[in-house]
Amino acid sequence: MGRVMNVRGPAPNGPRQGPPLTRLERASGAAVGTQPGRAPVGAHRRGVSARQALEEALARALQRSPCVVSFSGGRDSSAMLALATLVARREGLPLPIPGTFRFPEVASTHENEWQELVIAHLGLEDWERMDLTTELDLLGDVARECLTNHGLCWPPNTYLHVPIFRVAQGGTVVTGLDGDGLFGDWKWCHAQSVLHRLTPFERRDVIRIGFSFAPAPVRRQAFARRRHFVPDWLLPEFQRDFLTAVIDREVEEPRRWDRRVGWHAGARALHLCMESLSVIASDYDVEVAHPLLDPVFLRALADEGGAAGFGDRTAVMHHLFGDLLPPETVARPTKAEFGGAVWQENAREFARNWDGTGVDLAMVNADLLRRAWSADNPVIHSWTSLHAVWLASQEASRTAPLG
Repeated sequence: MGRVMNVRGPAPNGPRQGPPLTRLERASGAAVGTQPGRAPVGAHRRGVSARQALEEALARALQRSPCVVSFSGGRDSSAMLALATLVARREGLPLPIPGTFRFPEVASTHENEWQELVIAHLGLEDWERMDLTTELDLLGDVARECLTNHGLCWPPNTYLHVPIFRVAQGGTVVTGLDGDGLFGDWKWCHAQSVLHRLTPFERRDVIRIGFSFAPAPVRRQAFARRRHFVPDWLLPEFQRDFLTAVIDREVEEPRRWDRRVGWHAGARALHLCMESLSVIASDYDVEVAHPLLDPVFLRALADEGGAAGFGDRTAVMHHLFGDLLPPETVARPTKAEFGGAVWQENAREFARNWDGTGVDLAMVNADLLRRAWSADNPVIHSWTSLHAVWLASQEASRTAPLG
């Protein structure tokens, strides 16, 4: 694993703790809603385009070397790597280092061809590749060390970045968080495109556009009739609370692109993710940069897109990165899935032997949670509870009377 095995000692003031989770977040494994007091979008800067703002954010990241891009081969990490490479060459800065972990034995994670396509296109020679087997088990050595040092972090797979942080020790890690949500999940994209004559009108667009203008109570009723994932291990009262929070968030999504950008970037899920990554990275003296969530970039992206936006996810990628990446990457429809790489023997054995304690039994049905863990690929919402139960078991063993 090369440089990956270089481990820094404890932080001088002790390890930081992960961000506090609410009871419902701990029990459901999901973070829904807006982060209170968060103002994610910066002030308007005249003459600064979205692309320029991203380049400025990446130039700052490249100043603290080594600058490692967490590179999976997906669209967002590929875009960050390509733009960081352009900036580094133009400014005479050290080139970014792609950092990639692979699980050769887990087919759902394979992105080798996509990765190699981008690396060859960019002409990069320094590429940290780590072939892993069980090292990143949900309750393997890396995960247990993070849990012991920092408590619960969210999302529960945040510890997967530890190999990347080790490569970047003393420097910077650049992520592609959160291109999927920012560029791809806008439910009013088609309606706005038709309204602004970017997409030809069809008869059924009358309903789509009308619904986009509907008052909140009407949208709420419509969304409530749709199928949503609700963790079945939650007791009924808390299933209702969870579903209400999910629908509230859907109802709040702005119809206009320029308003939707700030709404999305203010999500509590993003706040928890960024804070958790920062907490774990501090063990390795690493700063984590998320250029796609940079406030100046978000303001410029909102202003550039205006009310109508740019179109679908691929259209946004073309607008921002079409000159930097292979066409296949810009339009790529697929994505890797890592559940099979982390539900390894440690996690499965612990789940099999669980005695039903360590969760909030006022909110959780332990039998149904156990059933969720026994699935071939347990849903990610259940992973937080696995970590919480393991932490509770460690605390119980420390406080158990001797003899």
